[in-house]
Amino acid sequence: MSIVDLTSMAEPEGEAQKKVNEIIKGLKEDIPNDCYQCGKCTSGCEAFILTELEPHKVMALSKSGFIDELLNSSEIWTCVTCLKCKERCPQDLAPVDVIFAVKNIAVVSGKQIDSGYSNMLQAVLGTGFIQSPKEVVDRENNAVTREGLGLTPMKGPEEIAKLQQVLMKAAMETLR
Repeated sequence: MSIVDLTSMAEPEGEAQKKVNEIIKGLKEDIPNDCYQCGKCTSGCEAFILTELEPHKVMALSKSGFIDELLNSSEIWTCVTCLKCKERCPQDLAPVDVIFAVKNIAVVSGKQIDSGYSNMLQAVLGTGFIQSPKEVVDRENNAVTREGLGLTPMKGPEEIAKLQQVLMKAAMETLR
């Protein structure tokens, strides 16, 4: 008799769990199984504050073999890769590694990538930035720009083209 998630009636998937473990094997043996659900990773998670990503639940689902639930969840795409979950873990585990492994499996299997994540990738590939710098207003209601703050000027199109070439080359090498 196996475990069944009573909310979705899903059953654990041993093959998918093996894939996750294979991806993270070089990092540390048996990452999800060593997690004892203390919740320190979630209490420091930057994404949890805004999007309710709970790294300890990701570890629990992975440990139990419910990888399909993670693959179909939009939560895995909200991780901001701050690595606080890895820093805070008393077991020296890394929920972020499990999240990356699940993202890799989702991409390889052709799952729909979250639109916010996809938009961010397009922005990085197009301009080199997650979002373009904006003019802001200070406390005295004065408009402030990058140059007004003494920050370096934005990169020009030729530097962005170099960045795009490097990113595409790295992506192609990873896919091989």
